[in-house]
Amino acid sequence: MTVLLLFPVVIATIYEYVKINENEELISTVYKEQLETIVSSINSYTLDISDTWSTRLELWLKYPTDSNRLKKMVAENQSIKEIYLAKANKTYSLVYGRSPHPDLFSKLDSILNKYSKEIEQLKTYYQNGYRKLISVPGLDDETLLLFIAEDRDEKLNVFFVNIDLLAFFRNQVSPRIQSIAQEHFRIDLVDTTTNILLISSEPNASPMEQYDQKGSMWFFPTIKIGIGLKNQSIADMANRRIREGLRLMALVLLVIFIGIWFLFLSVKREIELARIKSEFISNVSHEIRTPLALISMYIETLEMGRIKTIEKVNEYYRIIGKETQRLTGMVNKILNFSRLESGRQKFDFDTCNLNIITQKVLDTYQFHLKNKGFDVKYFPADRLKPIRCDREAIADALINLIDNAIKYSRDIKKIEITTGTRKNYTFVEVKDHGPGIPKKKQKLVFDKFYRITTGHLAHEVKGTGLGLAIVNEIVKAHKGKVTLTSKPGEGCTFRLYFPILFTDKDLSNNNI
Repeated sequence: MTVLLLFPVVIATIYEYVKINENEELISTVYKEQLETIVSSINSYTLDISDTWSTRLELWLKYPTDSNRLKKMVAENQSIKEIYLAKANKTYSLVYGRSPHPDLFSKLDSILNKYSKEIEQLKTYYQNGYRKLISVPGLDDETLLLFIAEDRDEKLNVFFVNIDLLAFFRNQVSPRIQSIAQEHFRIDLVDTTTNILLISSEPNASPMEQYDQKGSMWFFPTIKIGIGLKNQSIADMANRRIREGLRLMALVLLVIFIGIWFLFLSVKREIELARIKSEFISNVSHEIRTPLALISMYIETLEMGRIKTIEKVNEYYRIIGKETQRLTGMVNKILNFSRLESGRQKFDFDTCNLNIITQKVLDTYQFHLKNKGFDVKYFPADRLKPIRCDREAIADALINLIDNAIKYSRDIKKIEITTGTRKNYTFVEVKDHGPGIPKKKQKLVFDKFYRITTGHLAHEVKGTGLGLAIVNEIVKAHKGKVTLTSKPGEGCTFRLYFPILFTDKDLSNNNI
Protein backbone atom coordinates (compact mmCIF):
# COMPACT_ATOMS: atom_id res chain seq x y z
CA MET A 1 0.00 0.00 0.00
CA THR A 2 2.91 2.34 0.80
CA VAL A 3 4.44 1.65 -2.62
CA LEU A 4 1.09 2.26 -4.33
CA LEU A 5 0.76 5.62 -2.55
CA LEU A 6 4.34 6.76 -3.07
CA PHE A 7 4.73 5.75 -6.72
CA PRO A 8 2.27 8.32 -8.19
CA VAL A 9 3.56 10.96 -5.76
CA VAL A 10 7.17 10.44 -6.87
CA ILE A 11 6.10 10.50 -10.55
CA ALA A 12 4.14 13.72 -9.93
CA THR A 13 7.12 15.26 -8.11
CA ILE A 14 9.51 14.43 -10.95
CA TYR A 15 7.01 15.81 -13.47
CA GLU A 16 6.58 19.03 -11.52
CA TYR A 17 10.35 19.42 -11.18
CA VAL A 18 10.77 19.00 -14.94
CA LYS A 19 7.95 21.50 -15.57
CA ILE A 20 9.60 23.99 -13.21
CA ASN A 21 12.85 23.68 -15.16
CA GLU A 22 11.02 24.09 -18.46
CA ASN A 23 9.16 27.15 -17.18
CA GLU A 24 12.35 28.67 -15.81
CA GLU A 25 14.14 28.04 -19.10
CA LEU A 26 11.25 29.68 -20.97
CA ILE A 27 11.30 32.68 -18.60
CA SER A 28 15.08 32.88 -18.95
CA THR A 29 14.85 32.79 -22.76
CA VAL A 30 12.22 35.52 -22.85
CA TYR A 31 14.28 37.58 -20.41
CA LYS A 32 17.45 37.16 -22.48
CA GLU A 33 15.60 38.26 -25.60
CA GLN A 34 14.34 41.32 -23.77
CA LEU A 35 17.88 42.17 -22.67
CA GLU A 36 19.16 41.71 -26.21
CA THR A 37 16.49 44.17 -27.32
CA ILE A 38 17.76 46.64 -24.71
CA VAL A 39 21.33 46.25 -26.01
CA SER A 40 20.10 46.87 -29.56
CA SER A 41 18.09 49.87 -28.38
CA ILE A 42 21.15 51.49 -26.77
CA ASN A 43 23.24 50.88 -29.88
CA SER A 44 20.48 52.17 -32.14
CA TYR A 45 20.21 55.30 -30.04
CA THR A 46 23.99 55.84 -30.31
CA LEU A 47 23.73 55.30 -34.05
CA ASP A 48 20.93 57.87 -34.30
CA ILE A 49 23.09 60.44 -32.51
CA SER A 50 26.05 59.89 -34.82
CA ASP A 51 23.78 59.88 -37.88
CA THR A 52 22.40 63.21 -36.77
CA TRP A 53 25.94 64.55 -36.45
CA SER A 54 26.94 63.29 -39.89
CA THR A 55 23.79 64.73 -41.50
CA ARG A 56 24.30 68.15 -39.94
CA LEU A 57 28.01 68.23 -40.86
CA GLU A 58 27.19 67.24 -44.43
CA LEU A 59 24.70 70.10 -44.65
CA TRP A 60 27.37 72.47 -43.38
CA LEU A 61 29.81 71.02 -45.92
CA LYS A 62 27.39 71.82 -48.70
CA TYR A 63 26.64 75.28 -47.29
CA PRO A 64 29.85 76.33 -45.50
CA THR A 65 28.79 79.95 -45.25
CA ASP A 66 26.07 78.95 -42.73
CA SER A 67 28.40 78.96 -39.71
CA ASN A 68 25.47 79.02 -37.23
CA ARG A 69 24.57 75.46 -38.15
CA LEU A 70 28.02 74.24 -37.08
CA LYS A 71 28.11 76.39 -33.93
CA LYS A 72 24.68 75.18 -32.85
CA MET A 73 25.67 71.54 -33.33
CA VAL A 74 28.85 71.89 -31.29
CA ALA A 75 27.07 73.82 -28.55
CA GLU A 76 24.46 71.06 -28.23
CA ASN A 77 27.09 68.32 -28.08
CA GLN A 78 29.73 69.12 -25.47
CA SER A 79 31.49 65.79 -26.03
CA ILE A 80 32.78 66.96 -29.47
CA LYS A 81 36.34 68.24 -29.02
CA GLU A 82 37.52 68.76 -32.61
CA ILE A 83 36.26 68.19 -36.14
CA TYR A 84 38.67 67.65 -39.03
CA LEU A 85 37.98 67.29 -42.72
CA ALA A 86 39.98 65.26 -45.23
CA LYS A 87 38.98 66.50 -48.69
CA ALA A 88 38.97 64.49 -51.84
CA ASN A 89 42.21 66.20 -52.98
CA LYS A 90 44.05 64.85 -49.84
CA THR A 91 44.10 68.24 -48.11
CA TYR A 92 43.20 68.58 -44.43
CA SER A 93 41.47 71.35 -42.56
CA LEU A 94 40.28 72.06 -39.03
CA VAL A 95 36.49 72.52 -38.99
CA TYR A 96 36.13 73.06 -35.27
CA GLY A 97 38.40 73.09 -32.23
CA ARG A 98 41.74 74.28 -31.03
CA SER A 99 44.67 75.00 -33.35
CA PRO A 100 46.08 71.75 -34.65
CA HIS A 101 49.55 70.45 -33.80
CA PRO A 102 52.12 70.88 -36.57
CA ASP A 103 52.17 67.13 -37.22
CA LEU A 104 48.43 66.63 -36.75
CA PHE A 105 47.53 66.39 -40.41
CA SER A 106 50.32 63.92 -41.08
CA LYS A 107 48.91 61.73 -38.30
CA LEU A 108 45.46 62.00 -39.83
CA ASP A 109 46.98 60.96 -43.13
CA SER A 110 48.53 57.91 -41.52
CA ILE A 111 45.12 57.01 -40.04
CA LEU A 112 43.57 57.27 -43.51
CA ASN A 113 46.25 55.00 -44.91
CA LYS A 114 45.87 52.53 -42.04
CA TYR A 115 42.09 52.27 -42.46
CA SER A 116 42.02 52.76 -46.22
CA LYS A 117 40.03 49.55 -46.81
CA GLU A 118 37.44 50.52 -44.25
CA ILE A 119 37.15 54.01 -45.72
CA GLU A 120 36.71 52.61 -49.22
CA GLN A 121 33.96 50.41 -47.83
CA LEU A 122 32.33 53.48 -46.25
CA LYS A 123 32.43 55.24 -49.65
CA THR A 124 30.80 52.21 -51.29
CA TYR A 125 28.05 52.23 -48.67
CA TYR A 126 27.52 55.96 -49.19
CA GLN A 127 27.29 55.62 -52.96
CA ASN A 128 24.64 52.94 -52.47
CA GLY A 129 22.57 55.31 -50.32
CA TYR A 130 23.64 54.11 -46.88
CA ARG A 131 25.84 56.07 -44.50
CA LYS A 132 27.91 54.15 -41.94
CA LEU A 133 30.29 55.41 -39.28
CA ILE A 134 33.29 53.72 -37.68
CA SER A 135 35.34 54.60 -34.63
CA VAL A 136 39.12 54.35 -34.53
CA PRO A 137 41.74 55.19 -31.91
CA GLY A 138 42.63 58.83 -32.24
CA LEU A 139 45.39 61.04 -31.01
CA ASP A 140 46.51 60.85 -27.37
CA ASP A 141 44.23 57.85 -26.60
CA GLU A 142 41.24 59.71 -27.91
CA THR A 143 38.45 58.32 -30.11
CA LEU A 144 37.72 59.41 -33.65
CA LEU A 145 34.46 58.91 -35.50
CA LEU A 146 34.95 58.57 -39.26
CA PHE A 147 32.23 58.94 -41.90
CA ILE A 148 31.82 59.99 -45.52
CA ALA A 149 30.11 63.24 -46.59
CA GLU A 150 29.50 64.78 -49.99
CA ASP A 151 30.25 68.45 -50.71
CA ARG A 152 28.45 70.74 -53.12
CA ASP A 153 30.70 69.53 -55.92
CA GLU A 154 29.51 65.96 -55.23
CA LYS A 155 32.97 64.91 -54.11
CA LEU A 156 33.36 62.45 -51.25
CA ASN A 157 35.18 63.77 -48.16
CA VAL A 158 36.11 62.13 -44.86
CA PHE A 159 35.11 63.74 -41.57
CA PHE A 160 37.08 63.05 -38.36
CA VAL A 161 35.10 63.83 -35.23
CA ASN A 162 37.32 63.72 -32.15
CA ILE A 163 35.12 63.05 -29.10
CA ASP A 164 35.51 62.83 -25.36
CA LEU A 165 34.19 59.27 -25.02
CA LEU A 166 33.30 59.49 -21.31
CA ALA A 167 31.52 62.81 -21.85
CA PHE A 168 29.71 61.30 -24.85
CA PHE A 169 28.40 58.44 -22.71
CA ARG A 170 27.44 60.66 -19.82
CA ASN A 171 25.77 63.42 -21.86
CA GLN A 172 24.27 61.53 -24.79
CA VAL A 173 23.90 57.87 -23.77
CA SER A 174 23.28 58.03 -20.00
CA PRO A 175 19.80 59.67 -20.19
CA ARG A 176 18.70 56.94 -22.58
CA ILE A 177 20.06 54.23 -20.27
CA GLN A 178 18.25 55.75 -17.29
CA SER A 179 14.93 55.82 -19.14
CA ILE A 180 15.32 52.16 -20.18
CA ALA A 181 16.52 50.86 -16.81
CA GLN A 182 13.91 52.61 -14.61
CA GLU A 183 13.24 50.61 -11.41
CA HIS A 184 13.80 47.14 -12.82
CA PHE A 185 17.22 46.92 -14.46
CA ARG A 186 20.75 48.04 -13.93
CA ILE A 187 22.66 48.95 -17.10
CA ASP A 188 26.43 49.52 -17.08
CA LEU A 189 28.98 50.53 -19.72
CA VAL A 190 32.37 48.94 -18.96
CA ASP A 191 35.73 49.44 -20.68
CA THR A 192 36.91 45.85 -21.20
CA THR A 193 40.55 46.85 -21.69
CA THR A 194 40.79 48.38 -18.21
CA ASN A 195 37.69 46.82 -16.59
CA ILE A 196 36.65 50.32 -15.51
CA LEU A 197 32.97 51.14 -15.06
CA LEU A 198 32.35 54.17 -17.25
CA ILE A 199 28.69 54.88 -16.51
CA SER A 200 25.84 53.09 -14.76
CA SER A 201 22.12 53.59 -14.34
CA GLU A 202 22.74 53.24 -10.59
CA PRO A 203 24.42 56.12 -8.76
CA ASN A 204 27.73 55.39 -6.98
CA ALA A 205 27.77 51.87 -8.42
CA SER A 206 30.71 49.48 -8.59
CA PRO A 207 31.18 46.88 -11.36
CA MET A 208 28.97 43.80 -11.00
CA GLU A 209 30.58 40.38 -10.86
CA GLN A 210 28.02 38.88 -13.20
CA TYR A 211 25.52 40.32 -15.67
CA ASP A 212 22.46 38.60 -17.05
CA GLN A 213 23.27 39.86 -20.53
CA LYS A 214 26.32 41.44 -22.17
CA GLY A 215 26.72 43.12 -25.52
CA SER A 216 29.19 45.29 -27.42
CA MET A 217 28.75 48.86 -28.52
CA TRP A 218 28.62 48.86 -32.31
CA PHE A 219 30.81 51.94 -32.64
CA PHE A 220 33.09 51.14 -29.72
CA PRO A 221 34.01 47.40 -29.64
CA THR A 222 36.05 47.74 -26.43
CA ILE A 223 33.01 49.04 -24.57
CA LYS A 224 30.64 46.39 -23.23
CA ILE A 225 27.03 46.85 -22.18
CA GLY A 226 26.14 44.89 -19.04
CA ILE A 227 22.51 44.42 -17.98
CA GLY A 228 21.07 42.75 -14.88
CA LEU A 229 18.17 42.89 -12.48
CA LYS A 230 18.61 45.43 -9.72
CA ASN A 231 18.28 43.13 -6.72
CA GLN A 232 19.18 39.75 -8.21
CA SER A 233 20.24 38.09 -11.43
CA ILE A 234 17.92 35.98 -13.56
CA ALA A 235 20.01 32.97 -12.55
CA ASP A 236 19.45 33.81 -8.87
CA MET A 237 15.74 34.29 -9.51
CA ALA A 238 15.48 31.00 -11.39
CA ASN A 239 17.44 29.16 -8.70
CA ARG A 240 15.27 30.71 -5.99
CA ARG A 241 12.11 29.63 -7.83
CA ILE A 242 13.49 26.12 -8.24
CA ARG A 243 14.50 25.97 -4.56
CA GLU A 244 11.05 27.16 -3.50
CA GLY A 245 9.43 24.56 -5.76
CA LEU A 246 11.67 21.83 -4.38
CA ARG A 247 10.98 22.92 -0.80
CA LEU A 248 7.25 22.80 -1.48
CA MET A 249 7.58 19.36 -3.06
CA ALA A 250 9.72 18.19 -0.14
CA LEU A 251 7.09 19.50 2.28
CA VAL A 252 4.34 17.67 0.38
CA LEU A 253 6.41 14.49 0.38
CA LEU A 254 7.13 14.92 4.08
CA VAL A 255 3.43 15.33 4.84
CA ILE A 256 2.65 12.25 2.74
CA PHE A 257 5.41 10.26 4.43
CA ILE A 258 4.11 11.32 7.84
CA GLY A 259 0.57 10.39 6.79
CA ILE A 260 1.78 7.01 5.53
CA TRP A 261 3.75 6.52 8.75
CA PHE A 262 0.69 7.28 10.88
CA LEU A 263 -1.38 5.03 8.64
CA PHE A 264 1.20 2.29 9.11
CA LEU A 265 1.14 2.78 12.88
CA SER A 266 -2.65 2.80 12.85
CA VAL A 267 -2.80 -0.42 10.83
CA LYS A 268 -0.13 -1.95 13.02
CA ARG A 269 -2.07 -0.94 16.13
CA GLU A 270 -5.29 -2.35 14.70
CA ILE A 271 -3.51 -5.62 13.93
CA GLU A 272 -2.09 -5.67 17.45
CA LEU A 273 -5.52 -4.85 18.87
CA ALA A 274 -7.06 -7.67 16.84
CA ARG A 275 -4.42 -10.02 18.21
CA ILE A 276 -5.02 -8.82 21.77
CA LYS A 277 -8.78 -9.17 21.32
CA SER A 278 -8.26 -12.72 20.06
CA GLU A 279 -6.12 -13.50 23.10
CA PHE A 280 -8.71 -11.81 25.32
CA ILE A 281 -11.51 -13.98 23.94
CA SER A 282 -9.33 -17.06 24.37
CA ASN A 283 -8.39 -16.11 27.94
CA VAL A 284 -11.93 -15.14 28.92
CA SER A 285 -13.31 -18.33 27.39
CA HIS A 286 -10.80 -20.33 29.39
CA GLU A 287 -11.43 -18.30 32.55
CA ILE A 288 -15.19 -18.74 32.26
CA ARG A 289 -14.99 -22.37 31.24
CA THR A 290 -12.92 -23.36 34.29
CA PRO A 291 -15.37 -22.17 37.02
CA LEU A 292 -18.33 -23.41 34.99
CA ALA A 293 -16.75 -26.86 34.71
CA LEU A 294 -16.04 -26.96 38.45
CA ILE A 295 -19.56 -25.77 39.33
CA SER A 296 -21.09 -28.31 36.95
CA MET A 297 -18.92 -31.14 38.31
CA TYR A 298 -19.64 -30.44 41.99
CA ILE A 299 -23.39 -29.96 41.40
CA GLU A 300 -23.53 -33.22 39.45
CA THR A 301 -21.65 -35.00 42.28
CA LEU A 302 -24.07 -33.61 44.87
CA GLU A 303 -27.12 -34.49 42.78
CA MET A 304 -25.97 -38.10 42.46
CA GLY A 305 -25.70 -38.40 46.26
CA ARG A 306 -22.21 -39.74 46.26
CA ILE A 307 -21.12 -37.48 49.15
CA LYS A 308 -22.02 -39.09 52.47
CA THR A 309 -20.60 -36.69 55.08
CA ILE A 310 -22.08 -33.27 55.83
CA GLU A 311 -18.58 -31.75 56.06
CA LYS A 312 -17.78 -32.77 52.49
CA VAL A 313 -21.15 -31.46 51.25
CA ASN A 314 -20.48 -28.07 52.87
CA GLU A 315 -17.00 -27.99 51.31
CA TYR A 316 -18.53 -28.58 47.88
CA TYR A 317 -21.03 -25.80 48.47
CA ARG A 318 -18.21 -23.44 49.45
CA ILE A 319 -16.31 -24.29 46.26
CA ILE A 320 -19.44 -23.76 44.15
CA GLY A 321 -20.03 -20.39 45.87
CA LYS A 322 -16.42 -19.34 45.42
CA GLU A 323 -16.38 -20.24 41.71
CA THR A 324 -19.73 -18.49 41.23
CA GLN A 325 -18.31 -15.30 42.78
CA ARG A 326 -15.24 -15.62 40.58
CA LEU A 327 -17.41 -16.00 37.48
CA THR A 328 -19.63 -13.09 38.53
CA GLY A 329 -16.54 -10.91 39.07
CA MET A 330 -15.24 -11.58 35.56
CA VAL A 331 -18.59 -10.86 33.96
CA ASN A 332 -19.03 -7.68 36.02
CA LYS A 333 -15.56 -6.50 35.08
CA ILE A 334 -16.31 -6.89 31.36
CA LEU A 335 -19.70 -5.18 31.72
CA ASN A 336 -18.24 -2.34 33.80
CA PHE A 337 -15.52 -1.68 31.25
CA SER A 338 -18.04 -1.70 28.42
CA ARG A 339 -20.15 0.90 30.21
CA LEU A 340 -17.11 3.03 31.09
CA GLU A 341 -15.70 3.01 27.55
CA SER A 342 -19.04 3.86 25.94
CA GLY A 343 -19.78 6.61 28.51
CA ARG A 344 -22.91 4.86 29.76
CA GLN A 345 -21.58 4.41 33.28
CA LYS A 346 -23.50 6.54 35.78
CA PHE A 347 -21.48 7.91 38.67
CA ASP A 348 -22.96 8.97 41.99
CA PHE A 349 -20.68 11.86 42.96
CA ASP A 350 -20.53 12.96 46.57
CA THR A 351 -18.06 14.52 49.01
CA CYS A 352 -15.69 11.74 50.06
CA ASN A 353 -12.60 11.11 52.13
CA LEU A 354 -10.00 8.92 50.44
CA ASN A 355 -8.79 7.54 53.78
CA ILE A 356 -12.26 6.23 54.64
CA ILE A 357 -12.77 4.61 51.22
CA THR A 358 -9.35 2.92 51.38
CA GLN A 359 -9.96 1.64 54.93
CA LYS A 360 -13.34 0.14 53.94
CA VAL A 361 -11.76 -1.66 50.97
CA LEU A 362 -9.06 -3.10 53.22
CA ASP A 363 -11.63 -4.18 55.84
CA THR A 364 -13.66 -5.93 53.17
CA TYR A 365 -10.62 -7.48 51.53
CA GLN A 366 -8.77 -8.38 54.74
CA PHE A 367 -9.83 -12.05 54.85
CA HIS A 368 -8.92 -12.57 51.19
CA LEU A 369 -5.51 -10.95 51.67
CA LYS A 370 -4.69 -13.01 54.73
CA ASN A 371 -5.88 -16.18 52.99
CA LYS A 372 -3.39 -15.41 50.18
CA GLY A 373 -0.64 -14.86 52.74
CA PHE A 374 -0.14 -11.13 52.11
CA ASP A 375 1.16 -8.60 54.61
CA VAL A 376 -0.62 -5.29 53.94
CA LYS A 377 0.71 -2.01 55.39
CA TYR A 378 -1.56 1.04 55.30
CA PHE A 379 -0.18 4.58 55.80
CA PRO A 380 -3.07 7.08 55.81
CA ALA A 381 -2.28 10.78 55.64
CA ASP A 382 -3.50 13.09 58.41
CA ARG A 383 -6.18 15.70 57.67
CA LEU A 384 -6.67 14.58 54.10
CA LYS A 385 -8.65 17.09 52.02
CA PRO A 386 -12.05 15.87 50.76
CA ILE A 387 -12.68 14.98 47.12
CA ARG A 388 -15.80 14.70 45.01
CA CYS A 389 -16.14 11.12 43.83
CA ASP A 390 -18.22 7.99 43.43
CA ARG A 391 -17.26 5.82 46.42
CA GLU A 392 -18.06 2.53 44.70
CA ALA A 393 -16.05 3.46 41.57
CA ILE A 394 -13.00 4.49 43.63
CA ALA A 395 -13.31 1.25 45.64
CA ASP A 396 -13.43 -0.76 42.40
CA ALA A 397 -10.27 1.00 41.17
CA LEU A 398 -8.47 0.20 44.43
CA ILE A 399 -9.63 -3.44 44.34
CA ASN A 400 -8.29 -3.78 40.79
CA LEU A 401 -4.88 -2.47 41.89
CA ILE A 402 -4.83 -4.78 44.92
CA ASP A 403 -5.85 -7.75 42.72
CA ASN A 404 -2.97 -6.95 40.36
CA ALA A 405 -0.55 -6.81 43.28
CA ILE A 406 -1.80 -10.21 44.49
CA LYS A 407 -1.58 -11.80 41.03
CA TYR A 408 1.92 -10.63 40.18
CA SER A 409 3.65 -10.91 43.56
CA ARG A 410 5.93 -13.94 43.94
CA ASP A 411 8.34 -14.46 46.82
CA ILE A 412 7.71 -11.17 48.65
CA LYS A 413 4.01 -11.06 49.49
CA LYS A 414 3.89 -7.53 50.74
CA ILE A 415 1.63 -4.63 49.73
CA GLU A 416 1.96 -1.03 50.90
CA ILE A 417 -0.96 1.39 50.57
CA THR A 418 -0.44 5.12 51.17
CA THR A 419 -2.60 8.21 50.94
CA GLY A 420 -1.44 11.79 50.76
CA THR A 421 -1.66 15.24 49.17
CA ARG A 422 0.36 16.67 46.30
CA LYS A 423 -0.34 20.19 45.06
CA ASN A 424 -4.09 20.37 44.29
CA TYR A 425 -4.62 16.61 44.40
CA THR A 426 -5.05 13.86 46.99
CA PHE A 427 -3.77 10.44 46.07
CA VAL A 428 -3.88 6.80 47.03
CA GLU A 429 -0.86 4.68 46.22
CA VAL A 430 -0.58 0.87 45.94
CA LYS A 431 2.93 -0.58 45.96
CA ASP A 432 3.81 -4.23 45.42
CA HIS A 433 7.07 -6.19 45.25
CA GLY A 434 6.41 -8.14 42.07
CA PRO A 435 8.59 -8.50 38.94
CA GLY A 436 8.06 -4.88 37.84
CA ILE A 437 7.28 -3.49 34.39
CA PRO A 438 9.85 -2.32 31.79
CA LYS A 439 9.62 1.40 30.98
CA LYS A 440 8.66 0.88 27.32
CA LYS A 441 5.62 -1.15 28.39
CA GLN A 442 4.42 1.09 31.22
CA LYS A 443 2.07 3.15 29.02
CA LEU A 444 0.69 0.04 27.34
CA VAL A 445 -0.56 -1.58 30.55
CA PHE A 446 -3.47 0.90 30.67
CA ASP A 447 -4.67 -0.16 27.19
CA LYS A 448 -7.67 -2.45 27.05
CA PHE A 449 -6.95 -6.17 26.70
CA TYR A 450 -3.19 -5.61 27.09
CA ARG A 451 -1.38 -8.15 29.25
CA ILE A 452 2.36 -8.49 29.87
CA THR A 453 3.49 -11.81 28.46
CA THR A 454 7.17 -11.69 29.49
CA GLY A 455 8.52 -15.07 30.55
CA HIS A 456 5.90 -17.37 32.09
CA LEU A 457 3.57 -14.59 33.27
CA ALA A 458 1.06 -15.24 30.50
CA HIS A 459 0.59 -18.82 31.72
CA GLU A 460 1.03 -18.25 35.46
CA VAL A 461 -1.26 -15.21 35.74
CA LYS A 462 -4.76 -15.45 34.33
CA GLY A 463 -6.86 -12.41 33.51
CA THR A 464 -8.76 -10.40 30.96
CA GLY A 465 -6.39 -7.46 30.55
CA LEU A 466 -9.13 -5.01 31.62
CA GLY A 467 -8.21 -4.24 35.24
CA LEU A 468 -5.86 -1.31 34.68
CA ALA A 469 -7.96 -0.06 31.75
CA ILE A 470 -10.96 0.14 34.13
CA VAL A 471 -8.80 1.97 36.70
CA ASN A 472 -7.71 4.48 34.06
CA GLU A 473 -11.29 5.12 32.88
CA ILE A 474 -12.55 5.62 36.45
CA VAL A 475 -9.78 8.10 37.29
CA LYS A 476 -10.35 10.03 34.03
CA ALA A 477 -14.06 10.25 34.84
CA HIS A 478 -13.06 11.91 38.14
CA LYS A 479 -10.76 14.38 36.28
CA GLY A 480 -7.74 12.78 37.91
CA LYS A 481 -4.65 11.00 36.63
CA VAL A 482 -2.79 7.72 37.09
CA THR A 483 0.97 7.35 37.40
CA LEU A 484 3.13 4.24 37.39
CA THR A 485 6.63 3.98 38.81
CA SER A 486 8.41 0.70 38.21
CA LYS A 487 11.66 -1.00 37.40
CA PRO A 488 12.18 -4.64 36.46
CA GLY A 489 12.68 -6.68 39.64
CA GLU A 490 11.63 -3.84 41.98
CA GLY A 491 7.84 -4.06 41.87
CA CYS A 492 5.27 -1.44 40.81
CA THR A 493 3.83 1.67 42.44
CA PHE A 494 0.46 2.82 41.09
CA ARG A 495 -0.75 6.22 42.28
CA LEU A 496 -4.27 7.55 41.68
CA TYR A 497 -4.66 11.35 41.85
CA PHE A 498 -8.02 13.06 42.48
CA PRO A 499 -8.69 16.85 42.51
CA ILE A 500 -9.21 18.32 45.98
CA LEU A 501 -12.67 19.67 46.72
CA PHE A 502 -11.99 23.20 47.98
CA THR A 503 -14.47 24.79 50.38
CA ASP A 504 -15.29 28.49 50.58
CA LYS A 505 -13.06 28.67 53.66
CA ASP A 506 -10.13 27.20 51.71
CA LEU A 507 -10.63 29.71 48.91
CA SER A 508 -10.81 32.66 51.33
CA ASN A 509 -7.61 31.52 53.07
CA ASN A 510 -5.78 31.11 49.72
CA ASN A 511 -4.97 27.51 50.43
CA ILE A 512 -5.10 26.49 46.76
